[in-house]
Amino acid sequence: MEDLFYPGPFEFRMGLERGEPAAFFRAWPGDEALLAQRRQCLAGHPERHEVLLPEAKPLQAEFERMLAGWGMAAGASALGQAIAPDWLLLQPNAAGMPVLLGGCVCFPSSWAFEEKVGRPLDWIHAVVPTLNEKLGEKARSFLTKMPAGQAWLRANWGLTASPALNQHPALGQPVLTPAVGLGNVWFRIERQALVALPETGGILFGIRLEVVPLAEIRANEPARLGLVEALQTMPDAIADYKNLTASRPRLLELLG
Repeated sequence: MEDLFYPGPFEFRMGLERGEPAAFFRAWPGDEALLAQRRQCLAGHPERHEVLLPEAKPLQAEFERMLAGWGMAAGASALGQAIAPDWLLLQPNAAGMPVLLGGCVCFPSSWAFEEKVGRPLDWIHAVVPTLNEKLGEKARSFLTKMPAGQAWLRANWGLTASPALNQHPALGQPVLTPAVGLGNVWFRIERQALVALPETGGILFGIRLEVVPLAEIRANEPARLGLVEALQTMPDAIADYKNLTASRPRLLELLG
């Protein structure tokens, strides 16, 4: 977990490293439990979690062929239930800006996937303070020039008052408060993979989620120090976006 933090003041970073796409999407220990939750999400509210525009169908077909090449069979009608990671499909428009064309997101971190489908990446990121200014052009350029055949891995983190994997806004999950206790805070890690689709020119974006109690972060000294520094130096606008403004003093107290 300590690998999620960088020395110095908090800022958004690309933080990319190379990886193997097959290793990311193949089964990991614990995936059976995730698949059960995915089935539950899709049975309850498929319109929130699985959306695919017609333009995305060639990209999904290519993704399915990649999975088959990795020894993973997944029918098109059940792809969202066949693999544990969330997955999104994007394709650059005429201006070179990636557009989200669909996918399956069962475990969103307080965002509504279905409202983003059909939107360009800069529009999606506009809600995040300073992100477009800091990384917008760098991210666009990287995504449209990725070499095929490898995954680029990165991670995001957040803090939440619920251990639930599915934190769609419609569910009204609890929020962190100024009086929150150590046993009511969870550290939420999104491990992401970016993969170029060579046949269609599309982009595959995978997300694997991990949720651990804040107490586990506090017991890991490098991770504790990294989180303390991030919270202390995070600009107010970003703390607001991450729903941390009210609870930040208490979180720092809990972290010692």
